[in-house]
Amino acid sequence: MKVVIKHDDTWLLIKEVYALKRQPRKRGRQKQQRSIPYGMVAVSVDKPPIDGMKYRVEIEVPASKATRFAIKMFQATGGAVVVLEPAGVDRYRAAIYAASRDEAERYGKLAESVIAQLRTRKGRGEETEAGEVEEIEEEEESEEEE
Repeated sequence: MKVVIKHDDTWLLIKEVYALKRQPRKRGRQKQQRSIPYGMVAVSVDKPPIDGMKYRVEIEVPASKATRFAIKMFQATGGAVVVLEPAGVDRYRAAIYAASRDEAERYGKLAESVIAQLRTRKGRGEETEAGEVEEIEEEEESEEEE
């Protein structure tokens, strides 16, 4: 899946995600589980590549989970485009663009499950629901091109 993140006034299209391996520390006999940090390679683009996408689903992502959410969505297979934009100090808005209504619903549910998975790691059982699937109007596309 294509993932685009807005950083300041720049759109970044993720091209590659890689895992950083840490050397294990020897602290007694205890083995601590560590999360594997990921690195991303991105290129700047003028605008998100949403040409030909007619449907959109929006979902809110906590700012502390935005990077991991972007990585998980990038690793998922599919032809949708995920656009992450800041929606406040502590949250991002993920707009998922797809060519058909069914794809938009499927990717919206996938995004919900990814966020739920990221939240349950810290013991939070909150649920997030994706918004309704809406059709993108031609006017909106022409405004984005300007």
